[in-house]
Amino acid sequence: MEEFKLHDLIIKDSNVQKDICSIIGSDFDKCEFIHEDSYINEITADFTIKQENCVKAIIECKGSNISVTDYVRGIGQIMQYENFIDKKLSTKGYEFDCNAKPIFCFPSSLIRNCKFNIGLLKYPEKAVIIEVNDSTHAVREITRDELNKLEQAQYRQLVTISQYYIRDNRMYELYILLKHLSYLKLKGETECNRSKMEQEFLMKLETHNNRNWRNAFISLASLGFINTDNMPTAIGISYGAKDYEEFASDVFETYLSPYVEQIFKVLELNGQSVVSLNNTKICEEIRNNFRGRDVLFLTESDGRYMSSWLNILRDDYGCIDFAPRNSTRTIKYNPCKFNKNSLKKEIKDNSIAYEYIDRYYSLIK
Repeated sequence: MEEFKLHDLIIKDSNVQKDICSIIGSDFDKCEFIHEDSYINEITADFTIKQENCVKAIIECKGSNISVTDYVRGIGQIMQYENFIDKKLSTKGYEFDCNAKPIFCFPSSLIRNCKFNIGLLKYPEKAVIIEVNDSTHAVREITRDELNKLEQAQYRQLVTISQYYIRDNRMYELYILLKHLSYLKLKGETECNRSKMEQEFLMKLETHNNRNWRNAFISLASLGFINTDNMPTAIGISYGAKDYEEFASDVFETYLSPYVEQIFKVLELNGQSVVSLNNTKICEEIRNNFRGRDVLFLTESDGRYMSSWLNILRDDYGCIDFAPRNSTRTIKYNPCKFNKNSLKKEIKDNSIAYEYIDRYYSLIK
């Protein structure tokens, strides 16, 4: 996504504006987005978010096809915005909220396409880094913890093919949790205590990862579907309203496909429908495709991530089959080769998700 398209999206899409406001803790209904706002020394910020005359945030945007020089220039710009906030510098008589933030905003494709590691760069102390997904327009904060993971990926010579994190969950668990959080939001809830919800409700579903709902919350946040209060974002609400097969196919296309493509390159290597490969061997073959380097969130942790991905492919998508603790895998179809309608049909015909979704509806009745 080019920078001018990101500008246009922020100007026109109220859901993107709402989710940005949610990240910085501001009330969207009371906020105004000022495009190309002027400050001292003839510096023009891409956006100012203000409530009446009080600045809540100053935003710098960058597109995906930029060099490290352009990216570092963006960091320098938000450093100046932090200075404006700290010293209350304005040519328009603005006041500044004590919690006002400088925001660095870019599309998700920047991380996938860039040849530099954003985790290795230093950011202003108060800076908020925001990613907007190119396809879904989901808005999420890239936390300092995620930057640390990207930094460590460089030190450990990890390959990054996607920045989205899912582990030790099934997709149907994410779907049920998102649907329930959307239901609570419609009832007027504004925050969710995830430990309390797990103990009092979620564990009654008896899902595959019934004592690991914490990871489901983390995964939804990684996808930009929930905010820091564990409530759905605007895009999260829209995904929670989908039928399961549409949810699973859309998440696959937008977020999961880079990982699955690598897995199926190995599974289909010999052109056979039944292969005998344990998790360690699959990881080893994927590393060979990247000159011996591990792939972030895929081949790390001695196959633990791989185990999670294979379980998702078996249970949520029904595209492979294998018995527990058995390395013989039967390939039923390759989801990377299917269009959306065909994939939705395969999911509906083969996924185990519907049993648990029905159980969820029974519980809330």
